[in-house]
Amino acid sequence: MKIFCISIYDENYSFFNENNLTPVGLGENHFNKNWINDKFDNDISIKNKNFGEYSFHYRLWKDPSLNTEKHQWIGFCTYRRFWINKSAFSPKNMNELSLSILKEVPDEWNNYDCILAEPINLGKEKFMKLLKNNFSYILKKPSLLINKCTIKDHFNLNHGEFFLNNAIKLLEANEQNKFHNYLNRHEFNPHNLFICKNFHLLDAFYSKIFDWLFKCEEIFKEFNLDTYGKKRIYGFLAERYLPFWFKENSKTLDWPYTYFDTNKIY
Repeated sequence: MKIFCISIYDENYSFFNENNLTPVGLGENHFNKNWINDKFDNDISIKNKNFGEYSFHYRLWKDPSLNTEKHQWIGFCTYRRFWINKSAFSPKNMNELSLSILKEVPDEWNNYDCILAEPINLGKEKFMKLLKNNFSYILKKPSLLINKCTIKDHFNLNHGEFFLNNAIKLLEANEQNKFHNYLNRHEFNPHNLFICKNFHLLDAFYSKIFDWLFKCEEIFKEFNLDTYGKKRIYGFLAERYLPFWFKENSKTLDWPYTYFDTNKIY
């Protein structure tokens, strides 16, 4: 199993490495030569601020020097969200985090193709948060004042309905209705966290996601994306599409992860 740990800080390299994680440094901060990054010939590193971790995913897909076919399981976590053992407790310090981090492939995974982060359930949003995030959307859909959010509502409130609506139109016709139905659910597997059983499944996902995101980029390139909720718009779109695609094209299993910001002192 090879798990890439994506960070925006040049910190904790040894900790990640000692816990069977491959450190990846992205963003504007300087990283020393030990870190893998998103730069290679014909990279999209310049798009990192809008694509987020997908600037590295693109390199993993296209750069022969990062050949991952020898690894049966290939996955991703971040400097503040880690896959953990099912029996693990919520860590309070780095030592406890080290004991909690998943380091070996569980036997339970044998009959699955993809591991997804445990889903979050989208409940009813607080009134003040609704007003703050997207008042115009509340006027269009006042039922949100009393009902739970769907995946679609959650995206539209935080990032704007124009982006999701137009992105869906760029999917193949046979996918559009399925994705619409998925977006009407009340829970999804978040944070672009996943682990694939093999590179062939990962390659199929990359072919699909980048074709879609680059089409979206053509539509959205005239917009100012350097604003709240839109700066990483392509990462946010991928976050909703990723669990849908894997559930449609593979056998998936939900798995626990923990939030622990390794760049903070506890």
